[in-house]
Amino acid sequence: MKVLVVGASGTIGARVVKSLAKGHQVTVIVRHQHLVERFEKLGVKAHYVDIETELEKVIEQGVSGQDAVICAATAGVDGEPTEIELLDRTVALKTIDAAKKARVRHFVLLSAYGADRPNQFKKEMYPFYAAKNAAEEQIEHSGLTYTIICPVNVVDGEGRGLIEADEDLKDVKEATISETDVASILVAAVDNRALFNRRLEVKEGKTTLNEALGGDEAVGSVKDNRQVKKQLPRYN
Repeated sequence: MKVLVVGASGTIGARVVKSLAKGHQVTVIVRHQHLVERFEKLGVKAHYVDIETELEKVIEQGVSGQDAVICAATAGVDGEPTEIELLDRTVALKTIDAAKKARVRHFVLLSAYGADRPNQFKKEMYPFYAAKNAAEEQIEHSGLTYTIICPVNVVDGEGRGLIEADEDLKDVKEATISETDVASILVAAVDNRALFNRRLEVKEGKTTLNEALGGDEAVGSVKDNRQVKKQLPRYN
């Protein structure tokens, strides 16, 4: 399968790429020229994009011919407002539009728990959740086959591969989920028909990832990617 990963230089995106590259033809879009060679060493096709002048053009080039797209671009809830606007809103929306134009078979979007209710968050957190909400609404009305993954508070660490997934999670006040487990979920979602046209909220739990998602195990393993964070910057 040909898969484009947008947001590949983030810690979650990098894990996704390393796992997918074991069994798929993977393409990434990066905005740091020095990362191109790094990804190519993994057998991954890398497109460099100048954000200021050719974002839309390069995204359309990257999406063309792909079977699936994973959009994991994010500045994070604590990111700078300009980065949130760029990565969580603009990049996501342009990638969705390009995927629709290219008739991509499946689009997987990394969102966030609570993005369907952005007005509940404090002023300083609102831009992040509002941007995620815009991306969710765009994909839901795009006509594309999609999967939206909405993790609770994402933390560093390797995770246990045990999660809880539901369209309306309960008891999330103190809930967390590791970056590794989020990456595993994104990988598992790529070709899992049980997740088509669904929005899932996820947290650490007591159920194996395979059972919780109702499909085959994720392609490859991201549990051994402990060096990824040291090799690549946190955000795209």
